[in-house]
Amino acid sequence: MATLNDIYLHIKDRIDERLEEFRTLFSEGSDRDVFKEMCFCMCTPQNNARKAWEAVCCLDDTHRLEAGTLSEVAGILRTQGVRFHKNKAAYILKNRGAFYPNTKEAISRILRDRDQTEARDILAETVSGWGLKEASHFLRNIGLGSRICILDRHILRQLALNRVIETAALCPKTYHGIEQRMIRFAEREHIPVDALDLTLWYQEKHEIFK
Repeated sequence: MATLNDIYLHIKDRIDERLEEFRTLFSEGSDRDVFKEMCFCMCTPQNNARKAWEAVCCLDDTHRLEAGTLSEVAGILRTQGVRFHKNKAAYILKNRGAFYPNTKEAISRILRDRDQTEARDILAETVSGWGLKEASHFLRNIGLGSRICILDRHILRQLALNRVIETAALCPKTYHGIEQRMIRFAEREHIPVDALDLTLWYQEKHEIFK
């Protein structure tokens, strides 16, 4: 039976390629690119990640991402199969007013002179529709979250199966404690934290995505 490290080594090149894509997004991408990732992370809670990404790409392609009305954005999310599309659309418009078009500058102000955990925690409190998981996901996807963890239900299930945690249950009060356990687990397995996330996701879903 393949160990977690066996799985990581088997897909390491693909993981490295994906992480490199993430690392260049903030430094080389546009405000629109970064805001698109923000919107993706607004749509993922309680939704399939691929459907969420396809919906955000559709918003981008039709120019609704930066200029769509509430009903237009909600309509596209609904058509693309995003659950709670009205709430998600409201979050997108509210955050668009706060973070777009100067998205990178706004994010840089939050990141300045802060470590990843502190910046993540502030983002979770600042961005409408986000918690710690979504803020972690966003920072990882723009290449600025290599030492924080995206504790979604898939990762939690794999952490429980690997006996890192006793149960896959999570609440805001326990997020930081479980995160520290995952970081220590990554160190024991000699796998970078952001690569461990993708490895556990692969173990759960048999794919490398976002």
